[in-house]
Amino acid sequence: MMKIPKHTQSALLVMEHLSTLGVPYQIQQRIGAFAVSWGLFESNLERAVWSLRKEKVKGIRPSTDRSKVSDWISVLESGSDDLTEVANEVLRTAAQAAVDLMHYRHAIMHGSLVALPGATLFILNPQWHGEIRKRKSGDAHIEENLLDLAIDSAWVLFRVTLCVEKAVDDPEFIIKLEELKSDTQRIKSYTNELRHLSSLMNHEKY
Repeated sequence: MMKIPKHTQSALLVMEHLSTLGVPYQIQQRIGAFAVSWGLFESNLERAVWSLRKEKVKGIRPSTDRSKVSDWISVLESGSDDLTEVANEVLRTAAQAAVDLMHYRHAIMHGSLVALPGATLFILNPQWHGEIRKRKSGDAHIEENLLDLAIDSAWVLFRVTLCVEKAVDDPEFIIKLEELKSDTQRIKSYTNELRHLSSLMNHEKY
């Protein structure tokens, strides 16, 4: 029988311990898929920004090297005069979804894990000790359905950036971008729910 390496044993024990903390294996798997999908979107968004700005980066430090992802999303939202109105509408909708999804992602990656009866969530920038925070508090509820929404949304955003990277110079990709209109409208609703779920849950009509 093959001996399991020490680091693998340790990793399995960590995963088991996380499960006891309210993050079962299927949730851990989905968080991983979401992280990778967001990473693909974020890394390709930079190249999309270069295309929208018609920025030639070979041999120089690109403008994105000294800016934040939120700045890149703003460039995406602004669109380009080289695109059609429908394509620019897709970019605006995608950017709005990206802002909400970024808040959800940040809460998971940087927040504090809290397991409550019937719910597990991450809380970002809590004020449990009476401290004053520069940024507003936020949270991310994690369950299979919600993470599926996040994974789907991140993947659509990634597809948008793939088209943007080439659409400025290739009309074929403008058409592909326009075809993403319904998908971006769909995920805009998803990401808004993900970001504001606690408020919606406290609302009597939810």
